[in-house]
Amino acid sequence: MKQNYLTGKDFFDIFRHGAMEVINNKDHLNKINVFPVADGDTGNNLAMTLNSVIDYTQVVDSFHETSKSMAEASIYGARGNSGVIFAQYISGIAAASEGKDRISLKDFIEVIRKASEGIYEALVHPVEGTMLTVMKQWSLYLIEHKDKYQYIDEIFINSIEEAKSLLLKTPEQLEILKKHNVVDSGAKGFVYYLEGIIKFLRGETIKAPRDFQRAGVWNQSYDRNHEHTEFRYCTETLIKGNVDKEELKKALETFGDSIIVAGSATLKHIHIHTNTVEDVFKTLSKYGIIDRPKIEDMRMQERLKDKTSNIAILTDSIGDFPKTYFEQYDVHLLPVNIFVGENQYLDKVTVKADDFYDTLKNSKIYPNSGQPNDIQVKQKIDYLKEHYESIICIMVSSKLSGTYESVEKYGRKLQEEGYPIEVIDSKLNSAAQGLLVTRVAEMVAEGVSKEDVVTEIKNIIPRTEIYVALNTFANSLKSGRVPKVVGKIGVLFKLRPIISLDKEGKGTAFSIAVSKKKLMKKITNMLEKKNKETPISQYVVVYAKDQKGAEDFAKDIEKIIGKPPEYITEISSVTALHVGEGAIAVGFIREENGS
Repeated sequence: MKQNYLTGKDFFDIFRHGAMEVINNKDHLNKINVFPVADGDTGNNLAMTLNSVIDYTQVVDSFHETSKSMAEASIYGARGNSGVIFAQYISGIAAASEGKDRISLKDFIEVIRKASEGIYEALVHPVEGTMLTVMKQWSLYLIEHKDKYQYIDEIFINSIEEAKSLLLKTPEQLEILKKHNVVDSGAKGFVYYLEGIIKFLRGETIKAPRDFQRAGVWNQSYDRNHEHTEFRYCTETLIKGNVDKEELKKALETFGDSIIVAGSATLKHIHIHTNTVEDVFKTLSKYGIIDRPKIEDMRMQERLKDKTSNIAILTDSIGDFPKTYFEQYDVHLLPVNIFVGENQYLDKVTVKADDFYDTLKNSKIYPNSGQPNDIQVKQKIDYLKEHYESIICIMVSSKLSGTYESVEKYGRKLQEEGYPIEVIDSKLNSAAQGLLVTRVAEMVAEGVSKEDVVTEIKNIIPRTEIYVALNTFANSLKSGRVPKVVGKIGVLFKLRPIISLDKEGKGTAFSIAVSKKKLMKKITNMLEKKNKETPISQYVVVYAKDQKGAEDFAKDIEKIIGKPPEYITEISSVTALHVGEGAIAVGFIREENGS
């Protein structure tokens, strides 16, 4: 590139080729990844981030407008510690080039310097010997030698050896790198980026990677020995709004480490390792609009090395069972989305039940739910596919949610490719769905084959039922789960309904009472009758902020069935959205000769 300036189109061209070199070498970056956590995903995270820029940038002649679009695309698509740092780097380039349609060689060097220094401002605790060190020291080298450069290509070609030298020094600066005898993975990714640009400037052809995919969706691989970390969840989200970056960093500092607040004045990408995900999101909600939350359980990733089965069980968050079951069995969660106004949360992951009940009472706009989108479904299943020989997906009733359809669509694609995945419409929800998942988890733990498990699931579903006692019609009315006329009459006369599911999994209300005590008595009477007809083999009780009521209810059922419930647990926030505070449900399975 024998020119001493860059337009927006020029910059995007060199960036795209640098990005492709990183993407082509993502597996190597995964392999050497040991900092900040040895989760083997730096290459994937950089690939997803850079891929997002390639896919979504609006390329125009103006350098600033193009880099601004690149910055926004990178913030939206950033993944992981390394990805968020690179997104901040691009955002810094955009900010430093304000008002410039075409940028001179010397101004470009100055823009790079400001961008690299801006990364330090985005991190709460910058660590030397990483990507940010190489970015900054490389930019200072360019500043020192800027009078020697005449054309744009000289900037990169004449400084690559310095970048490589800086990379080789990273183990001297960071003990964990020295211990594992590797250079920093993120820094190596940046050097790959520079090498890709040089190949382009020299006229070499860089092939698009074979597994190059649109929309930043990549398979994850975590086959690494993890260093100990006191924090469990890698937490990311976008915050929309004009929020002070320093104020955000200070607010997050008490919740964890690896904190990065990257982005522009009105759009920021948050990254933090924490043990208190719900508290992080409660705090963030005070500063702006939460969008695209993403949580990775780093402890679960580590446990996959010692998994007990080659069959993964996937269920959505509407199925209710104790959180300990995720640890005990090979059960994985696909969270349903919850929207409170414009804020996006992940059910059972980023919102506490008690906080959600307060939201139901106080929010001016009644929350609503949304099924996992295609990208969320693909990322979760691809992740499991990397670690298990087969997957069994047990989804909430297709009559209640589109989640089953989304998962089944992608599952069908994998089946056509030869991967053994089974997607099952449970025709159930809440307590009943959770009980079914529990039975499946037990069978898988006992070593039952996938085929036999699937056969048994289809045998159990028709024998599984649920009764839900609502304390009010109000929530079902607001969420649209009951006809307006019925709901308004129920609220007016303070009626309490019993709802259930028919054989096809469609919701139905079939009894009412004026007091909760009478309502619970009706359910125990029905259970007693059912148990006499065909014994109930297992049951569970779930509740919406009424643990004492649920425990008393379980004692009454125990007198009838002759044994305690498998468990008593809180319902999902998504279900609480429809049934409201005070609801109690029982899910049960009858013996095989039941009707």
